[in-house]
Amino acid sequence: MAARRSWKPLLIAALVIVMLALAWLPTGELDPEQRSNKPFLHVTYTIDAASDGSAKGFLEDVAFDIQQRIEQRHEWRLSETAEPRAWQLTVQVTSGAMLVLSGELEAPASNNTQASVQRFKVQGPKDSYAALPEQYVKILIQLVENGHKAQSSL
Repeated sequence: MAARRSWKPLLIAALVIVMLALAWLPTGELDPEQRSNKPFLHVTYTIDAASDGSAKGFLEDVAFDIQQRIEQRHEWRLSETAEPRAWQLTVQVTSGAMLVLSGELEAPASNNTQASVQRFKVQGPKDSYAALPEQYVKILIQLVENGHKAQSSL
């Protein structure tokens, strides 16, 4: 004679698992920066307006390259608008004797800290335009990661 099995223990175990899963999920009352451990980043691009037509097109291409490299990174979440919780990055592309990529990175102000601003610059000959955006984004990644770690540890 086959032993009769009860479904009651399995249902109780399934109910406990579902309740634990629901308790683990965020409730929606958290701010977006509390839901994600990635920093938010808002980027503004400026191009040297004093350049002539061909140079301006070249500078726009360099700015587009930087934009694509920033958008493809996974270290942060991009924000469409400037928000108090987001890092504010201003990218300035200028050209004279050298191609200059300047950045001004402003950390978000929290309850414990004031906003800090870090400026950095990558420059080189115009024929090295392919390598400069890569170096620019590498520096940006280091600054945001180090700053976010420092803010998270406070």
